[in-house]
Amino acid sequence: MRPQTYRLRILAATLASTAILIATSSLATELRLSHQWSANKDARDIAARIFADEVQKRVPNTKITIHPQSTLIANPVAQYDAMLDGRIEMAIFPLFYIAPKVPEVSITLMPGVPATVEQAQLLKGSAFQQKFQAFCEQKGFHVLGWWWLAGGIVSREADIGLPTSYKGMTVRSGDPNFDLMFQAAGAKSQVLPSTEIAKSLKDGKIDVALASFESLVSLKIYEPVKHALLGGDALYVSLHPLMISTKAWNALSEAEKLDFEEAATIAEAAFEKSQTEAEKQVVDVFTKAGAKVRPMTRDEYEGWLFVANRTSWTNYRSMNATSKSLFDAMLQSFIDSGKK
Repeated sequence: MRPQTYRLRILAATLASTAILIATSSLATELRLSHQWSANKDARDIAARIFADEVQKRVPNTKITIHPQSTLIANPVAQYDAMLDGRIEMAIFPLFYIAPKVPEVSITLMPGVPATVEQAQLLKGSAFQQKFQAFCEQKGFHVLGWWWLAGGIVSREADIGLPTSYKGMTVRSGDPNFDLMFQAAGAKSQVLPSTEIAKSLKDGKIDVALASFESLVSLKIYEPVKHALLGGDALYVSLHPLMISTKAWNALSEAEKLDFEEAATIAEAAFEKSQTEAEKQVVDVFTKAGAKVRPMTRDEYEGWLFVANRTSWTNYRSMNATSKSLFDAMLQSFIDSGKK
């Protein structure tokens, strides 16, 4: 056999082996999606399954496996590090969980801003959303689903309302910057994931907790509660995004990225529709459980805004240039949306 013929055969064999490896790799693509909530009940899980199904239709060789109720990553807060080190590729969790490490994400749980989910949805496609996406990608993840959730304030004993009614209480908000507002009102703060709220209320470790309507129901936080502020203008409207690590995101082709974005848009529409029912459900569930339920009054909301402005808002804007830019962009985006 001539040397040239031999080399050609070796090259052909090498190319064939490479093609087989690439084909095998594409067939084996799996993206693991972790979250902490109930399967097939919580709207975040349901929307995640819609997303996974839509991706499967568009990118058949990619399978997204969903791991609810912390079955893959036991500590919900640890999901961020798990995305960075490759133990998972995707996650859903309130971004304020990682505020101790990445304080700029406190913008996703800013007291009273936005005041409603409807107001939060005005941020779609805004300069704020673009700035925040760029920041998130610097921190190792890309936001696919912009899932904003309204929440309430619940108490295991005392009636709550104006800032003066929280003095001496231990409050769980979830975010260190948010807690500055409660501390100014004379309360103590306790940082813990929403999965620990019900037990902490039962054990008397906390007196008051803020959480999304979805979590208040799916995590059975209604069981130890006697008073609940649900509805009206809210202090708690939080971003619980559908996220993918930048490593996994950048491994997708441009066509696949568009497919993922389309799937996320469909899932987001279903999620937003579910939030209309979430408030009705949480009021019904807490009322049936025996809690005294009412919406936050306008006076109470405005009283808290006064405290928030001189504590949480001021502190966040003064942290660094990025936080100031994000806060100002959010407010400007609301102003711009009103001009359309």
